[in-house]
Amino acid sequence: MKHNPVFPLSIKQAIMDSIISDIVTNDLLFGKDKEERIVGAYQLSDTHIRLFNRDDNGVSYHDEPFFPFFFLSENSLLDGFIPEENEKFWLVTLAGTNYYKNLAIFRNWKNHRRAIDFINRKRLNDTTENQDKNTQYDNNSLLYSKGDAVTQYFLQSGKTLFKGMIFDDLYRMQLDIETHYDPMKRQNSGTALDDDEVIIISLSDSRGWEQVLHSKNRTEKELLEELVTLIVKMDPDVIEGHNIFSFDLSYLQRRCDRYGIPFAIGRNGLLAKTYPASIRFAERSIDYPFFDIPGRHVIDTLFLVQSYDVSRRSMQSYGLKAVAKHFGFASKERTYIEYKDIASLWQNNHEKLLAYALDDVRETRALSSLLSGSNFYLSQMLPYTYAMTSRIGQAAKIEVLFVREYLRRKQSIPKPTSGQQHSGGYTEIFLKGILGPIVYADVESLYPSIMLSYDICPKSDELKIFPLVLNDLKELRFKAKERARNENILGKSTLAANFDAMQSSFKILINAMYGYLGFSGGIFNDFYEADKVTTTGQALAKKMIMEFEARGCKIIEVDTDGILFIPPPDVQSEMAERELVSEVSSLMPSGINIGFDGRFKKMISYMKKNYALLGYDNVMKLKGSSLTSRSGEKFGRDFVRRGFETLLTEDINGLHNLFTEYRNKILNHELDISDFSRTESLKNSLEQYLEDVKSGKRSKAITYEIVIKAGLNITKGERITFYIAGTGAGSSAYDKGKLASEWKREKPDENTHFYLKRLDEHCQKFLPFFKPQDYSMIFSDDTLFSFSADGIELQREIRHTETDPFGGELT
Repeated sequence: MKHNPVFPLSIKQAIMDSIISDIVTNDLLFGKDKEERIVGAYQLSDTHIRLFNRDDNGVSYHDEPFFPFFFLSENSLLDGFIPEENEKFWLVTLAGTNYYKNLAIFRNWKNHRRAIDFINRKRLNDTTENQDKNTQYDNNSLLYSKGDAVTQYFLQSGKTLFKGMIFDDLYRMQLDIETHYDPMKRQNSGTALDDDEVIIISLSDSRGWEQVLHSKNRTEKELLEELVTLIVKMDPDVIEGHNIFSFDLSYLQRRCDRYGIPFAIGRNGLLAKTYPASIRFAERSIDYPFFDIPGRHVIDTLFLVQSYDVSRRSMQSYGLKAVAKHFGFASKERTYIEYKDIASLWQNNHEKLLAYALDDVRETRALSSLLSGSNFYLSQMLPYTYAMTSRIGQAAKIEVLFVREYLRRKQSIPKPTSGQQHSGGYTEIFLKGILGPIVYADVESLYPSIMLSYDICPKSDELKIFPLVLNDLKELRFKAKERARNENILGKSTLAANFDAMQSSFKILINAMYGYLGFSGGIFNDFYEADKVTTTGQALAKKMIMEFEARGCKIIEVDTDGILFIPPPDVQSEMAERELVSEVSSLMPSGINIGFDGRFKKMISYMKKNYALLGYDNVMKLKGSSLTSRSGEKFGRDFVRRGFETLLTEDINGLHNLFTEYRNKILNHELDISDFSRTESLKNSLEQYLEDVKSGKRSKAITYEIVIKAGLNITKGERITFYIAGTGAGSSAYDKGKLASEWKREKPDENTHFYLKRLDEHCQKFLPFFKPQDYSMIFSDDTLFSFSADGIELQREIRHTETDPFGGELT
């Protein structure tokens, strides 16, 4: 099927004529081979890779030979290795003095794998033989290999995906399924989740096409066969879905296996392959089945959302409906249904269910369009597939750029150095309380600027690639950012969005480069240079403090690259504040620039990295996990936010009334389940939890006990939403939790004693701003006497305190 591109040629050409011209000539960042419009690749055989290219006439493919390789520390490691059929292989001595000073190159994948196995067996034998001689071998240090064939081919060829394309050229299909979930049938028969039939498969694509397949008046087998046929016919480059790895694709594959239907949704009719994988988002690790669909890419928008929220921490839920509302693209006409109602609707009103399913893929499409752009443009640089780029960590993205260039120049590569960093960013709080007016200034791109201005480079980087990569990324980002700004001014929002996604991809790598220096697993790591960056940053922060204080400013807080301060009394206008920041910036070392980043009417300085800012538009911003933590209940976050708003306006009566309002809502069961439920991730598998409880390594936990009681089939990293039910003070015990879906508005059973206690805990965030007796009056339920704020004083400026409101010393 031929799909004509819908994106205006003029927009594509505008990008090609500007940023893309730099990309074409930059071998370091984008690889030496300039083949354009590669949209897919897979390992065809032991000797060839099949590449797919998309143009205006559709998709074509061609096959390219590749020569598997790995770096090794000593040629002697392959002494005695005999390839299958005595096939020739090459050992190349590399330039330089780094640890991996040899390159082994093979004619086919099989002998490449046999050589690795040979070295591993030899290492095992040598370790055993030398045990009595106190000789130990590092199991990971003898060779360096990028495991999959496509990555190896991209590394050695210098090709990358998507050159000559913009994001809108990529042909993306969205997929979502609905199963015949009947809670009554499940309860009575005890059937497993996988026994539910697939009844609806909704599909859409990036060009506006939409279709809902369903099994009304036909069998599930016929539905699944149509899906496989349709994917092959439409031939998308990417298949997208929300939780598509752990649910949709896994479920479809199992149901196809049930009927003996080949799940052949890859290009050239190839079967999808799956293997266990894990992905990490900050402190959370998620296990999932990764789907490798030959010639295509799978993008899970659930992972995109979690990656987006790692630094922002602004989302209360990662569910598709909640995310759509968060980003503002949930339609007012969007159909919502409860999962427990699916069976009933399928029987009595299946049209509503079809509309619901179609809304799911529409929202998935919008979500992917919003969050996928930077990974698309990163894929133009990195020798990885689009799916791989979207799920690997930043350190791997940095390292592979280095390895590709060292491979191209036949230069030896290092192994990681041991050690650790000894210094970090300079963070200090000087004033607490209710303060104002406020100016916020920050050093523009502090660590990248330091690395460029102070010649930061890992000692093992013999080709001095580090500063070249950083400088080229900085220059390209500046150009893309400027173009995005200009196109927005001209009203060309679509073109601006592409430039913005491009600059975001450059920014991701720029920001990762400092972290790579201190990454223990990075082969080009250098802890000394990482410390040099942070100690230089500390010195610059202290100089910034000194210069602002010398001009009569009161410093409130410094956090690595940003500073919050009260300007001197004679500096009152925004222009004067900007001039003050500019004056201090001019005194900083060359390459270090301080930018004016905002002005605010008032500030609540709570504790280090936790504060509230009130703008001149009377809009408040909260920052810090102590004030915005998602681990608690929504009513608590709302109470703290509204309480700080009243505190900023010094409305003591309003603060007391707010406490009374929430207390009464809890007592009278007026809160919704979304207000008092909480969501937690399961950090271990259910099997591991049960084993640890049995062995006494841990106590029973409410989340896991809920999962067991509900008979849920979940894996490590998944999240459950629950609440505390029952009565009395002991109802927070592990056996009192319930799934949020069990709560009934007409018969509320949440534990009021528990949630009143939680309200009291949230009230304590206001303790630092009042004398103890005044605090007790404000947050009291005493009904004998009416509350009066007369005589209550706010504790405004509190200098040099570093204790939290619960009395513990901060570290």
